[in-house]
Amino acid sequence: MATKQDKDKASAELIPRSPPPQGPPPFEPPPPFTPNPYTDTDRPPAYQSLTEGAGPDPDEMLEPEVFVIHGRFVYPQGAAGGEASSEPTYQLSRAIHLQGQATETIAFQRLDLRVRTASDGSPGISKRAKDVYELEHRKELPHAGIAFQAWMAPQSRKTLGRVEIEHAPLLHSGYRALKVLSDAEKRWLEKQGTKVKKGDYHFAMKEQRDNTWRWIDAAGKHVATQVRESPAAEDGEAEHRLNVLVPLPRRTRDTLVALWCLWMWHNHVEDTKPKRTWEDRKRIMQMPRTYVPN
Repeated sequence: MATKQDKDKASAELIPRSPPPQGPPPFEPPPPFTPNPYTDTDRPPAYQSLTEGAGPDPDEMLEPEVFVIHGRFVYPQGAAGGEASSEPTYQLSRAIHLQGQATETIAFQRLDLRVRTASDGSPGISKRAKDVYELEHRKELPHAGIAFQAWMAPQSRKTLGRVEIEHAPLLHSGYRALKVLSDAEKRWLEKQGTKVKKGDYHFAMKEQRDNTWRWIDAAGKHVATQVRESPAAEDGEAEHRLNVLVPLPRRTRDTLVALWCLWMWHNHVEDTKPKRTWEDRKRIMQMPRTYVPN
């Protein structure tokens, strides 16, 4: 028979025991403080608000700017011109001045700067190429009666969509960058009560003098001037500049700069196409003509 002492001992074993007290954890000094090398005043203004995982606002208003192109890259010069920045804003998959008559596609990308935090807590800036447009060009085939074709296929929804360059209509000079809407876009606009007009355009390009073009929007405002200066050396690259004169939303300016590159490409194709000889003209005149009855 269990005694009272045995019962007290058994009940004591059922009570959970608290862990023995422990001393304070060993001291670990905090990591050294690393000051942020970028302040709100010296960080590039266009990228101050960017954080990791965020993208630029397509409707953000951007101030007037001058752009120059060197090789595959488009650099900002600031509204007053001056020395070009060492950090490009856009890039092309091919250098325009090196292309021959056979090239048909050039990719156009925007270079976004991203502020990232390293494992040690220090910030850093990296670049990410964002697809914006595919530039397409088909050269003129005069003997077949086919005019040049130039258009831009959007690679992002944060653009002005598909754009085609065509001659301005009768009684108008220059060229126009036309809006091209899909059937689904037309139906959606009609449901919203917006009348879709044929021939609506974003910009008109009018040549003022040799190598200078004015870019005018559909409201008649002069938004940009395109200038080309001859190269210092015979085999060098001409200097191309686009002077954006008014503030524009980011999506509009991206489209404008892409159109400028496409138009420079077309002008390069026209300037470098082989000259026709008398033999070429005679061969064209001897080609059979197709008669289409009325």
